[in-house]
Amino acid sequence: MTLGGSYLNGSALAVQLSYAFDPRRAATPGGQGAAAPALKPAEQVAVASWNLAQGGPDEPQPPRLNDVLKSQLEAEGLRLISFEREGSSARITVENLRYGAAAQAVGRTTRVMANTLPPHLQHFEVTLAENGLPTTRIKSQRSDLYELEGDLDEAWRSLARAEIEDAPDRIAVDEDVAAFPRFTYRFGPYTQLSFFDPDEPLRYEIGAELKASYQPAPGWTFTGQLRQPVVGNLDASARPSNSVLPRVRSDWARYASESDLRLSHLTADYSWRPGQDLFARVTAGYLEQMFGGISAELLWFPVGSSLALGAELNYARQRDFDVQFGFQDYDVMTGHASVYYKTRGDYHVQVDMGRYLAGDWGTTVTVDREFNNGFKVGAFATLTDASYEEFGEGSFDKGIRVEVPVAWLTGKPSRRSITQVIRPVLRDGGARLNVQTRLYDKVRDSRGRALAAQWGRYSR
Repeated sequence: MTLGGSYLNGSALAVQLSYAFDPRRAATPGGQGAAAPALKPAEQVAVASWNLAQGGPDEPQPPRLNDVLKSQLEAEGLRLISFEREGSSARITVENLRYGAAAQAVGRTTRVMANTLPPHLQHFEVTLAENGLPTTRIKSQRSDLYELEGDLDEAWRSLARAEIEDAPDRIAVDEDVAAFPRFTYRFGPYTQLSFFDPDEPLRYEIGAELKASYQPAPGWTFTGQLRQPVVGNLDASARPSNSVLPRVRSDWARYASESDLRLSHLTADYSWRPGQDLFARVTAGYLEQMFGGISAELLWFPVGSSLALGAELNYARQRDFDVQFGFQDYDVMTGHASVYYKTRGDYHVQVDMGRYLAGDWGTTVTVDREFNNGFKVGAFATLTDASYEEFGEGSFDKGIRVEVPVAWLTGKPSRRSITQVIRPVLRDGGARLNVQTRLYDKVRDSRGRALAAQWGRYSR
């Protein structure tokens, strides 16, 4: 860490703080999370009370197998959605609530299964789900867990023996598991930053945020977010927009200054699987702080493929500056065709072509570098048929972004991350609708190649 200062031109003081780090090396190498559960001897699992025949009506009843399995998975940060047995096979669907790598969630799930299920169940099938949407299925053998437990190359041998394939099209509602309905909420602070305003190079806002989510059935999600600003200068900008394009983003300062308690978003979302390797969603409501409407998306993403293709169509209407329930007169149809490609060296390239919020047509190119530990650094640029003169200062939309997983900082498993986009003050040309549930980001980490790439590091 370096702290420096300077005296400029006889009239100004400057202070600079720099921090150098290697994103490949975590702040707490090795992590501080609990170890994976050790495998119990098969005979110990066989005589566990929940694996024995039920006693008579007058005898104390042992805990049910479903309840024990659910409890053991919850202790590992995994949510049990469905469980079924057929012959020597056990099929389970889980949602990963804790681990940044899907492979780690799969490894913990199979160990819990081996320590809980009757010994005659030898074939394990684990389906990963995101908000009730099945994404990927991993098949493995119970015997491999025991055979490879002490192997020096256990992780890669496990991967070689496992089968990674597309998940079933839907999740059967399991009444014994009672995974739905589900309600979650989070209350805490938030920060919002804006850079490169000529009058104030750094603007900020700090406040309180309440998020809530309700899932009545697989695929259905209702979410809402309230924000109350407390301190900051984001609302102090005195530079009114002079844009000649429809003012879809350049009035950002009015949204900050003319609002108090904000309904940042309130949406109903339905996600489903239309077919093999296909994902779809429809979202309606207040989609983001500045726009509401209806959004639909279709994604084709084969297991084990470096290529994915998507299409999105939106009807958007501009919200009132108080960020409550009202709308302004401006509305627009937008949409993009997208290409996603993972290159060698952990680079992710995304190309979006279509129509933006101001009615301009163009293309956005994004390149991200993703490290094995989830750390991401990227840059993007958008060129549309809006001329440099129409766009105004900056000529075209561009920026860089950094995403740091919380686990990288704390050493404890977490799916949360800290994301910051650094760009010139928001302009209208090239502005895209900010829908928070886009499918590629939701399913990428559990598709075949991403899972395989991290298996060696996280499967224990």
